[in-house]
Amino acid sequence: MNFKSFLKFKLILMIVLFTSFGCSFAESFLPEMEPSYEVWAVDQSPTVSDGTGGLLYIWDGKDIFLKDAKNATPEIIDLAKAAKDANCEAPKKPHMILSNFTTPKASHILLANVGSGNTFFINIASREVVGCVNTLGGFNGAGGTTNSHASVASPNNKMAIVANIGAKDESGFLHKIQTNYTSDNYNLVETLALDQFANELGTSVVRPICHEFTSDSKFAYVTLAGGGLLVVDVGSADGSRPMSVAKVYDQATVPGIGCGVSRLPFNKIMTNGESGAKGGDDFLYTFDASRAIDGIFPDPVQIELPGEDTHGAVTCTDQKGDIFAITSMRVSNDVNFVDLQTNKVVATQSMATSFSPDPKPDVAHIVGNKMFIALRGSKPLSAIGSLENVRTP
Repeated sequence: MNFKSFLKFKLILMIVLFTSFGCSFAESFLPEMEPSYEVWAVDQSPTVSDGTGGLLYIWDGKDIFLKDAKNATPEIIDLAKAAKDANCEAPKKPHMILSNFTTPKASHILLANVGSGNTFFINIASREVVGCVNTLGGFNGAGGTTNSHASVASPNNKMAIVANIGAKDESGFLHKIQTNYTSDNYNLVETLALDQFANELGTSVVRPICHEFTSDSKFAYVTLAGGGLLVVDVGSADGSRPMSVAKVYDQATVPGIGCGVSRLPFNKIMTNGESGAKGGDDFLYTFDASRAIDGIFPDPVQIELPGEDTHGAVTCTDQKGDIFAITSMRVSNDVNFVDLQTNKVVATQSMATSFSPDPKPDVAHIVGNKMFIALRGSKPLSAIGSLENVRTP
């Protein structure tokens, strides 16, 4: 069964069928076929009186595909109990959930807990927490807070990097965890403090949000809360060759709150630049990473997005093989379709519905002809406080 990781938050899950737009999907299913995938999503709401916990929902793809999706019954896991069973510290505000890259299918998911500073490694088949690493304080006391926003596995499965936003109005950190998914051995081996790059970025603090590795597992493109972007040479999995910053894209070159990073074909990296809930401009960026190993980092292509507060993007391919990005706009409650051949927005679709008029669409994932998208809803538990009822006086 293919594992499709998914995000997060005060959970509402929307399934969108794109029948009016020109995207077709390589993974599309015929009605008589049973789709082989799962959808995992996390509700940040606490399940324990001390504010810890959260719920993990897992849907079987065939229940969603062959039944009326709203009647599909998920498997539900209490993360506080799962942590206790694994002798791990309880999570708080479970946030980003992503899979590793073992073949022929993913074997583990990585769950970053943005309120407790720990990362869980969960075996997909058993549903059990099989490892946990708390990066609070950092490696050898190099620094780290509870704000572990995203933990991302390298394509070669030898390491994971954790983006730690840092304390309020302070710079954050990147933490490296050496990973062995066969023996379930996970060890914090390095911490990189990012405050030293503020001047080059043109920002007062350096707060990492999301990141993605290049396909060779040698570099990570790291988005930042204050604008700008860092390209990090990730070094060795055991930390003997430390992380270093290979390129600084300053705030003027990459404006906007960075969020959402994904690999594209032809050694390209795609990121977002959002305005938050402040009414500013929003952008989609594509970076050419094909010569990163040679120290060559061209300026990105910048695509201006209509709407407000872009947060994550996924891609699909039309019948001609052209690639389109679909970007979520949290405050304006819609998604944009971007032709990545022409770098133009070609369509916009509202996500508001009768059952969720203010959905705040967040990160999505596409399977077959369906896009699964998490919605923050009108009272999100994390991120920008002004997202709550932003259009209500």
